[in-house]
Amino acid sequence: MPRMNYRIEVPRAGFAYVAITLFVMIAAINSQTNLLFIAFGAMLGGLLVSLVMSWLVLRKIEVKRLVAAHAIAGELSEVHYLVTNRKRWLACFALNISEMDVDGKLAKSPDAFAFYIPPGGTATAMAQLLPLQRGRVTLRCVRIACTFPFGFIRQVRHVPRVAEVAVYPRVGSLNRQLALRYREAVTSGSMTSNMRGGQDEFYGLREYRPGDNVRSIHWRRTARTGQVMVREMTSNAPPQMTVVLNLRGRSGEGEDIVQAERAIELAATLICYGFFENFAVGLAIAGLPDEEMPLPIMGREARNKLLYRLAVLDVRTVQANIGGVKPNRLASQSEWVVVTLSRRDEVRDIVPGNVEHTVLALDDPESDTWVHFASGEHTRRLLHE
Repeated sequence: MPRMNYRIEVPRAGFAYVAITLFVMIAAINSQTNLLFIAFGAMLGGLLVSLVMSWLVLRKIEVKRLVAAHAIAGELSEVHYLVTNRKRWLACFALNISEMDVDGKLAKSPDAFAFYIPPGGTATAMAQLLPLQRGRVTLRCVRIACTFPFGFIRQVRHVPRVAEVAVYPRVGSLNRQLALRYREAVTSGSMTSNMRGGQDEFYGLREYRPGDNVRSIHWRRTARTGQVMVREMTSNAPPQMTVVLNLRGRSGEGEDIVQAERAIELAATLICYGFFENFAVGLAIAGLPDEEMPLPIMGREARNKLLYRLAVLDVRTVQANIGGVKPNRLASQSEWVVVTLSRRDEVRDIVPGNVEHTVLALDDPESDTWVHFASGEHTRRLLHE
């Protein structure tokens, strides 16, 4: 178990209580009144009880943080704390659990409360985290505080627990016009794979090998050649979408950074839409050293990898003097979409010359209508699907 740092804090109510206690003590000394001495002793005893009880409550407790590997900029994300009371006889009361040393911009830092934990029991406290922008958020230390029973003394322990959360850019719904354009590619853009295997299309003939299915034997060719020949089949590959993000030539400051974030959000929306429509999706970022277009991929894990690249992208590392993207061997079979900031931006070195492509420039008068950002629940449902 990580070492827990211990400290004592006096809240505002505690300062007021101490001031009243000192006032009663001075009055008792000056007046030599027994009743005031009794009142002073009772008030001092309340401070001691608060100090000792809050210390006992925080003894032998363990805390475990459960946080998702990613969040979405501007959307609430849940953080769960599992607090275990290892004491045999004493329960835990009124535990406040929060985060210390958060590395990242948060509009709301996690803050949870556990009212009661029985001896040997475990309780779950839920908090919410609200990141302001995409990037990385590092949670370094869990803070456990207790003011039980009177609230005059706050005992605090810090438990080092390092966790990193990738904050994805905002993801919205694609404009109906753009969605219909790419949906046509879904219905008409399926292609025959150049790899053997599958049961959809005829690929060729070859000699029989032990283990081949006898139903695949081509009897006419077998009778003609005297050798057992089998049919080889191939499968229809899914439609492919290649998203290229072009942020070259921007300063990474002021209005440029705002427009770059819009472009990143548009690229993230295109990626999610492609996966939603069963595209195989690839992503490349122009202006990065040795950037090579990966083969388009499918699946939720693949989508998270692409969104993670957008989440951790530092636009200041994009260089204007670096050429375009090296296409892969399937470049001509993909639907290419270039997201750029201006219609004047050079994209000829990004897209192979023999492929069809679409350029989405953010200075287009209709660019504000391309993406619609709905509620956080809609965004989470979109990512879940």
